Amino acid sequence: MAGDTVLVSSSPRFDVYRNDFGWGKPVAVRAGPGNSISGKLVLFPGIDEGSFDIQTTLWCDVLVNLLADVEFLEHVTTMV
Repeated sequence: MAGDTVLVSSSPRFDVYRNDFGWGKPVAVRAGPGNSISGKLVLFPGIDEGSFDIQTTLWCDVLVNLLADVEFLEHVTTMV
Protein backbone atom coordinates (compact mmCIF):
# COMPACT_ATOMS: atom_id res chain seq x y z
CA MET A 1 0.00 0.00 0.00
CA ALA A 2 1.20 3.47 -0.77
CA GLY A 3 0.58 6.74 1.02
CA ASP A 4 -1.22 7.30 4.29
CA THR A 5 -3.34 4.17 4.51
CA VAL A 6 -4.88 2.44 7.50
CA LEU A 7 -6.29 -1.05 7.09
CA VAL A 8 -8.43 -2.72 9.77
CA SER A 9 -9.11 -6.45 9.74
CA SER A 10 -10.62 -9.13 11.94
CA SER A 11 -13.35 -11.73 11.91
CA PRO A 12 -16.27 -11.85 14.34
CA ARG A 13 -16.67 -15.53 13.42
CA PHE A 14 -13.39 -16.60 15.04
CA ASP A 15 -13.51 -16.44 18.83
CA VAL A 16 -9.78 -16.79 19.43
CA TYR A 17 -9.96 -17.15 23.21
CA ARG A 18 -12.43 -20.05 23.21
CA ASN A 19 -10.34 -22.29 20.98
CA ASP A 20 -8.24 -24.94 22.70
CA PHE A 21 -5.58 -26.66 20.65
CA GLY A 22 -4.29 -28.64 23.62
CA TRP A 23 -1.70 -26.04 24.63
CA GLY A 24 -3.77 -24.43 27.38
CA LYS A 25 -5.95 -21.35 27.42
CA PRO A 26 -4.75 -18.52 25.12
CA VAL A 27 -3.41 -15.43 26.93
CA ALA A 28 -2.79 -13.22 23.89
CA VAL A 29 -3.55 -13.10 20.19
CA ARG A 30 -1.27 -11.99 17.36
CA ALA A 31 -1.85 -11.97 13.61
CA GLY A 32 1.72 -13.02 12.77
CA PRO A 33 4.55 -11.39 10.80
CA GLY A 34 3.43 -12.74 7.44
CA ASN A 35 0.19 -10.81 7.79
CA SER A 36 1.70 -7.46 8.81
CA ILE A 37 1.98 -4.28 6.78
CA SER A 38 2.56 -0.78 8.09
CA GLY A 39 -0.71 0.91 8.97
CA LYS A 40 -2.63 -2.32 9.62
CA LEU A 41 -4.82 -2.76 12.70
CA VAL A 42 -6.04 -6.22 13.66
CA LEU A 43 -8.91 -6.37 16.16
CA PHE A 44 -10.00 -9.40 18.15
CA PRO A 45 -12.67 -9.80 20.84
CA GLY A 46 -10.81 -9.65 24.16
CA ILE A 47 -10.50 -12.30 26.81
CA ASP A 48 -12.73 -10.29 29.20
CA GLU A 49 -16.39 -9.62 28.38
CA GLY A 50 -16.77 -6.37 26.44
CA SER A 51 -13.02 -5.93 25.83
CA PHE A 52 -11.00 -6.18 22.64
CA ASP A 53 -7.36 -6.72 21.68
CA ILE A 54 -5.63 -4.56 19.09
CA GLN A 55 -2.48 -5.39 17.16
CA THR A 56 -1.07 -2.55 15.13
CA THR A 57 1.85 -2.63 12.71
CA LEU A 58 3.65 0.66 12.10
CA TRP A 59 6.99 1.67 10.64
CA CYS A 60 9.58 2.64 13.26
CA ASP A 61 9.55 6.33 12.23
CA VAL A 62 5.79 6.42 12.88
CA LEU A 63 6.34 4.95 16.37
CA VAL A 64 9.03 7.53 17.13
CA ASN A 65 6.64 10.32 16.12
CA LEU A 66 3.84 8.85 18.26
CA LEU A 67 6.12 8.67 21.29
CA ALA A 68 6.97 12.34 20.80
CA ASP A 69 3.28 13.34 20.54
CA VAL A 70 2.21 14.56 24.00
CA GLU A 71 -1.48 14.70 23.12
CA PHE A 72 -1.41 11.09 21.87
CA LEU A 73 0.37 9.89 25.00
CA GLU A 74 -2.27 11.49 27.23
CA HIS A 75 -4.80 8.99 25.84
CA VAL A 76 -2.70 5.82 25.92
CA THR A 77 -3.23 3.34 28.74
CA THR A 78 -0.58 0.97 30.00
CA MET A 79 -1.38 -2.47 31.35
CA VAL A 80 0.69 -3.51 34.35
